[in-house]
Amino acid sequence: MQGMRILRFYVYVCAFIMLAPILITVPVAVTTTGYMVFPPKGFTLVWFLKCFQDQILVESLIRSVIIGVISAVLSVIIGLLSAFAVERGRFPGKTLCETLFAGPQMIPQIIFVVALLIFYETLGLNETFVGLLISHVLMGLPFAFRTLLVGVGSLDRRQEWSAQILGANPVKVFQHIILPQIKTGLIASFIFAFMLSFNNVTFALFLAGVGKKTLPVEMFQRLNIGGISPAIPAISFLLTVFGVLIFIVADRTVGIYRYLGGNENK
Repeated sequence: MQGMRILRFYVYVCAFIMLAPILITVPVAVTTTGYMVFPPKGFTLVWFLKCFQDQILVESLIRSVIIGVISAVLSVIIGLLSAFAVERGRFPGKTLCETLFAGPQMIPQIIFVVALLIFYETLGLNETFVGLLISHVLMGLPFAFRTLLVGVGSLDRRQEWSAQILGANPVKVFQHIILPQIKTGLIASFIFAFMLSFNNVTFALFLAGVGKKTLPVEMFQRLNIGGISPAIPAISFLLTVFGVLIFIVADRTVGIYRYLGGNENK
């Protein structure tokens, strides 16, 4: 019993250490001064409204959401097809292909960006939306592929065979047999790919064109300017709450926590 209490205390301490840097944005965002200061002076919630009145911030936010959604969808589609090919295909070099899918995940992003800059220069994709989108797909694809590979590997093939014997075509088999079984994996991989794209700074910092910054890049560059307004920590906290809500809703609806190996009877 004493050991469990110590372990529980240890978990709480670790959780607090991880959350403290995020929670510190709250008092900084409610200060009445026009610049970030800690401890805060006074109390106001006006900065939570002003962050959405900043046209540049709003435009970069919309741009980040668009790129994140499109890249996540493409990552899931490509990752699903690749997972089926690797799991059920029989071809030389299959193990090597599965390993290479983790390549972008293992290479430092700054090195990956330099390689993309050189490659895009030959194709004329530098500082274009398409080039930035491709880079975000390459970043999210390894995570989507690995997540979906687990789901494809756990499919009950007997149900597929039974449906085929009864005359179901491939589309019907996928819609009624395969899709319900991998639904959680699809949602989890989409969330992972979207959050990776939305939070990324390195790719967008080097590959985005002038006036086409994503929200993380805009926030990063403003942090290098002295006297920055509390609107930045305000939107940072709102984005944190949004991310937590996404995970909670996804877990309560499709059970992503249990899918990732969490305790179902917690």
